[in-house]
Amino acid sequence: MQPKVIFIGMPGAGKSTVGRLVARRLGVAFRDSDTLVREKTGRSIAEIFATAGEKEFRRIESQAIISALTDFSGILSLGGGAILNPDTRAALQGQRVFLIDAADQVLAARVQKSRTPRPIFTTNAEAEMQKLRRERMQYYRDLATCTFFSDSRPAAFVVEKVLETLQSPQQVLSSAGVNPYEVIIGRNLQAQITAHGQKYAAALVVHSPDTARSAERIREALLVGAQPTALWEVPRGEAAKDISTLLQGWELAGSNHLGRDGVVISLGGGSVTDLGGFFAATWLRGVANINVPTTLLGMVDAAIGGKTAINTESGKNLVGSFTNPRRVYCDLATLDSLPHAEWKSGMGEIIKCGFIADRHILELLAAHGTNLFTSTSPALAEMVGAAIKVKLQIVDADLQEKGGRIVLNYGHTLAHALEKATSYNCRHGEAVAIGCVFAAALAELSGIAPSGFTELHRDAFAAVGLPVSYKGARKEELLSFMQVDKKVRHQQLRFVVLGDIGKPRILENPDSALLDGAFQAIGIA
Repeated sequence: MQPKVIFIGMPGAGKSTVGRLVARRLGVAFRDSDTLVREKTGRSIAEIFATAGEKEFRRIESQAIISALTDFSGILSLGGGAILNPDTRAALQGQRVFLIDAADQVLAARVQKSRTPRPIFTTNAEAEMQKLRRERMQYYRDLATCTFFSDSRPAAFVVEKVLETLQSPQQVLSSAGVNPYEVIIGRNLQAQITAHGQKYAAALVVHSPDTARSAERIREALLVGAQPTALWEVPRGEAAKDISTLLQGWELAGSNHLGRDGVVISLGGGSVTDLGGFFAATWLRGVANINVPTTLLGMVDAAIGGKTAINTESGKNLVGSFTNPRRVYCDLATLDSLPHAEWKSGMGEIIKCGFIADRHILELLAAHGTNLFTSTSPALAEMVGAAIKVKLQIVDADLQEKGGRIVLNYGHTLAHALEKATSYNCRHGEAVAIGCVFAAALAELSGIAPSGFTELHRDAFAAVGLPVSYKGARKEELLSFMQVDKKVRHQQLRFVVLGDIGKPRILENPDSALLDGAFQAIGIA
């Protein structure tokens, strides 16, 4: 049996206090490494330090911890310096390790008030704490899977945050292609985001005005661990994906000395992860990027798959790169404040994934409908995970869109044209819904898809309130915009269509009569 959680951190962080309270709430056993050492040797920590020295103490401590990792099932808190032993660090790899941290002045004050003897502290507790941080913090960061911050508030505050994390179910999906990464889907992922962000020398948090408070919380958390962190607020929506915004980011990164050992944390909707990913790919020829999508559309689309881009006058996403993030955190709790229109927009991409590859998504849609519009719905989490799996499987086989990845563009040829024609006032998921109906009509009218295929699309998208027609643009204008689509070859239009659910193919250069019929299917004469 393995311990449920191992707490690590600086002296005075409250590891034993929090660990004991968490164990009590969970109804499991609690142990700390100092107690394990005393039981193993029959001597106090101070006595071992005085007679044998720190090196021997660390050896004894490591043996006791490794034994506990094998035999003990519960909550285990380690002494602040336990991670200095390489055998201990090796044993902690792959474990659920929670770091508790606090500002040095807070830690020093606690140590000075503590009744527990601390042999490593002598005169200036705060200066000695700063020295310990320099020596130990990288070990803490490398090992931690979650990080929690303690301040003047009672330990119960940290306990509740720990319990929130432990009691929130999660899915962990892994890519298997070039530069693989993990996608974590769950609730209350702040501690994990912070822990992963701490593994880098410095951070730049890219965010929209709507995620400013969350960005500031990440910044404050990273600063506690003495990690330089800057904020970069960008405009809402597609306005962020502009060369002028990118230039601002480059200047900000330069003035804040973001090096190749730094990380870009992209916090927001799809436009933020698109911009942040492209920025990370171009700054110093490439730095690490963590995606934290806060919209449903961002979680299932833009944050996954390594496509990053900005827009130009000629069209959407025409300047970009293929660059995988280091990790993606889909915190479903961030959807609690999501406007209804954004819920629908995200559903556009999810339903598209159902049509191109996974019928189960359409079954979940039929069973739950608009009841999916709540972040605590198990069916929503299942649907989000299924859509992400579809995208990961396709992208893993074709990162740079040289073949099979093109299927993800189902509905997008018209969708991007609609977005451009409406100056991006038509949301992406809405445009995808209309574009998929258009593509289904092309397939049905050409005899590729069975009769009723277009109506099946209308019913699916309309079930969550998505539009299936559009009368605010001219056919000629949309055709003009479609001519700059990335699938165009030799100035001829190419569409991803389906012979049936999960059976994609390419329809090349459809004639004008076929296009007219598809336009009529979406209400454009």
